[in-house]
Amino acid sequence: MLVAMPKSPPSTPTIREVAKLAHVGLMTVSRVINNHPSVRPSTRKKVEAAILQLGYRQNEAARLLKGQRAKLIGLIVPDLSDTFFATCAHTVQQIARQHGYMTLVVSSERDADLEFQEAELMASRKVSGLLIVTSTKPGDERLRQLQSTGLAIVAFDRPLPGADTDCVLVENRAGAEEATLHLIEHGHRRIACIGYDEDAYTVHERVQGYKHQMIVSGLKPQFATNLSSLDAVRHWLADALSAKTPPTAIFSLNHRTSAFILQSLSERKIRIPEDMALIGFDEFDLAAIVSPPLTTVAQSPVELTRRSMTLLFEGIQKTHDGVVSSPAKVLLPVKLMVRGSCGPHHPPVVH
Repeated sequence: MLVAMPKSPPSTPTIREVAKLAHVGLMTVSRVINNHPSVRPSTRKKVEAAILQLGYRQNEAARLLKGQRAKLIGLIVPDLSDTFFATCAHTVQQIARQHGYMTLVVSSERDADLEFQEAELMASRKVSGLLIVTSTKPGDERLRQLQSTGLAIVAFDRPLPGADTDCVLVENRAGAEEATLHLIEHGHRRIACIGYDEDAYTVHERVQGYKHQMIVSGLKPQFATNLSSLDAVRHWLADALSAKTPPTAIFSLNHRTSAFILQSLSERKIRIPEDMALIGFDEFDLAAIVSPPLTTVAQSPVELTRRSMTLLFEGIQKTHDGVVSSPAKVLLPVKLMVRGSCGPHHPPVVH
């Protein structure tokens, strides 16, 4: 006996289908639905005809489009266990709350595929804006799709490949150059550069700054950028110290590596700065109170996040108003915090 299967309900036409049929962008459909005056009459007629042909319900469109986005900010960072990104997340939540927004915070675990899935999910939940510290590699343009839906996106700490977003960065390369020069001015010629996450934009820029300063100073760069654990740093240090010409100074690429090398040097009873000078990129809570205090290149995660949130709220308003503008790029300075881990500091004499 054959049993008739129930028919699947017809699929509901999507905004994307309206845009495709009318040969316009999603933003244009949004402007037509919201009766924005910038749409040409001929374009408006095409969009309205597509809505009618597909049977798209205008009240449903109005609910889904930008005018009805949730009072919700999305934040994607690589690693919430990292104190830098945790501080960023805390600052986002504080600022969002002051503006009447809730925050949805997730970690991508430095996985570009997971990052895109999380971003898609946030977009489907109609977040008003998305802040992202990306792990996406150059050449991957998937996140561009989300911009076309009218979602305001701001990249911070590192640019977002394949998408023309507002972006807030810090002077990673210049900071690394200054740190390396600081060690050179203390008389060091064998300076090792160590860290991890070498594919990340920030680490790449710091390595490039270190290499440039070493080369222009006539010195040979030596670096290891795959040391993601305490054990890895311990093994590297053992090998480095057993070399014929061991380094006399170390430039650490981030605060975690700085903590690893401080512990490793302490275990070997290697004195700082008498036996090994040390400078690290990133300020952290204990940098000023370890013995000796650690010289660092300081950036402010709070200021980085504040500037990013300012751009995001501006972007949300522009999207709501149908305003199109060129992406903004903000570059924040870093500051060399001179302490005792490189030895006595003697500023250059100005003649």
